[in-house]
Amino acid sequence: MITTFFESEWKLHGQETSPYSQSAWEEIEPGDYEYPFALKFPNVNYPPSMEEPAGFGIRFIWTAQADGPALQSGLKSKEFVTPYRPIVVSLAEKEWVYKTTLIKDKKQALAEVQAKIYKQTFCPDEYFRLILNMTVLHSESKITNISYRFRKHHEGKMLVQQGTAYKEHIRLVIQDTVQLPSSVSTQISELIKFKIPTRLVSPSFTSRHTRVYYDLHFQVTIEQGHLFKTSHVTEFAVPVVIANLPSIQLSRIPDLTSIVNYRNSTECPSFFDPALDEPPRPQGLPSEIIGPLTAALMTPNSEEQPPSYFSLPDLPPQFELRKERKERTVFMARPARGAYHGTELVEATIIPGLYDEDW
Repeated sequence: MITTFFESEWKLHGQETSPYSQSAWEEIEPGDYEYPFALKFPNVNYPPSMEEPAGFGIRFIWTAQADGPALQSGLKSKEFVTPYRPIVVSLAEKEWVYKTTLIKDKKQALAEVQAKIYKQTFCPDEYFRLILNMTVLHSESKITNISYRFRKHHEGKMLVQQGTAYKEHIRLVIQDTVQLPSSVSTQISELIKFKIPTRLVSPSFTSRHTRVYYDLHFQVTIEQGHLFKTSHVTEFAVPVVIANLPSIQLSRIPDLTSIVNYRNSTECPSFFDPALDEPPRPQGLPSEIIGPLTAALMTPNSEEQPPSYFSLPDLPPQFELRKERKERTVFMARPARGAYHGTELVEATIIPGLYDEDW
């Protein structure tokens, strides 16, 4: 399945196509030519670029095309992929505590865990700080090793005939080991600090078929016994939320609060003259109101006047239909030739009987 969120195009050279007239063409001599242009995204958050899991990739693609004369086939460039990240503002700083109990074989409690984090959301280039407090619950036990991994989860799912197809990919961003004291570690309190990188880190985001989220995954090794010692490895994960703008920017950037989710908007990115600082304001009205407005403004024909052959509505230009985003989906029985990950696709996990697109 291929879903196109939007498709926007602009004529850089030549005559615009017309629905009621044939288009002329011009000859271009061999040589190098530059055609500058500018593109502005609306205040809409589209899903971030994704490469995994295979089969659920999201790409934002540029192509250039030279049309052939007299409706002949033209030339099309290769596809250029531009990474895209939505604008998501971080929350104001608010401390919170993650608590859990480490259990052996789902029966015996080994240790109590408290992780104190000074805020709930983080941005790239910020420092993540966590105070890890752990207490062993048995006198003959001690903590011998703690390692952690900052992970990015890519998930994709869609409804199929049998139920819901699901795939997941986990990308390792950072990993390290906590330096424990040499003395007996039955109770520890350690500061974990690292800088969140910009590479590979996009905001936490949920779309119709994909989800991106993060966690800090810990592996704890606990040694039990005095004469005969045994080691047990237990795990837990602290959820982490990623944004890409600090909360202080909420009052500094104009129109930041007007950003909407792509599923609630039909606005489309628009090309404009690069000599301008901003594109012209969009003309026309949304499609949901143009129909009732047209019906209200048009008067019925009188008996003396025959109906118009073309039946063109006499509406002023500002009442014309605005260019809108049209999302379309194409279903395929097999991977498309040249598709991304086309040769690496593996079967997704099918959850039979489950028909739920909500995360």
